[in-house]
Amino acid sequence: MRAVIFANGIMNQWPLGFEVFPERDLIIAADGGFNHCQRWNVMPHIIVGDMDSINPTDMPALGQGGIEIHRFPARKDETDLHLALQTAIARNAPEIVILGALGARWDMTFSTVLILLAPFLRRVPVRILDNQYELLCLHGYQKIDLEEKPGHTVSLIPLAGPVTGIRLRGFVFPLDNETLPLGTTRGISNLFKDDNAEIEIDGGHLLVIIDRKQENPNLLARSPGSGT
Repeated sequence: MRAVIFANGIMNQWPLGFEVFPERDLIIAADGGFNHCQRWNVMPHIIVGDMDSINPTDMPALGQGGIEIHRFPARKDETDLHLALQTAIARNAPEIVILGALGARWDMTFSTVLILLAPFLRRVPVRILDNQYELLCLHGYQKIDLEEKPGHTVSLIPLAGPVTGIRLRGFVFPLDNETLPLGTTRGISNLFKDDNAEIEIDGGHLLVIIDRKQENPNLLARSPGSGT
């Protein structure tokens, strides 16, 4: 059962192309993420957090509605999203999608991205979605196949050190067994060239950011090997 977590960031638009299926997804609201659930007419199965971002008058009705409420003290070591991710892992979710996690606060946004490095998440694919972006992280030796519209932008950012043995297929700017050191900007603003693309690494932690609105058809037409 895939876990879909609603966080308490900005979610003014629904992510492009994403669907939630309450009958087969485990829907978790990380505290104020419940407000996004209400806005988008999605009923969570579980609410996790200290409940400081939920209207107190809503709490009794939530419990009576069959929603599991996992309440934590306000003074705690983890963010509400961290606790929601731990809940998803404890329920053996094979995949986790996080919505509404970006943009509200810089500190929370950075911590959300960097939590992708947490050891307890290494064995489960985790994706962060907003209305146009998707963020995911590859660890160690890992390969991912992607189906995207040619011309969509993808950026590759090393986290926590160099990423080695990078191989890109189906992109305008390919890499073949190359290394991106920490702090480089070389991986910014690549483009999908084909409907099917592949990213493979031998070591390190690689943040992959897909922008489904940003396109550069002129650059795509002049891509290497295009004959133009």
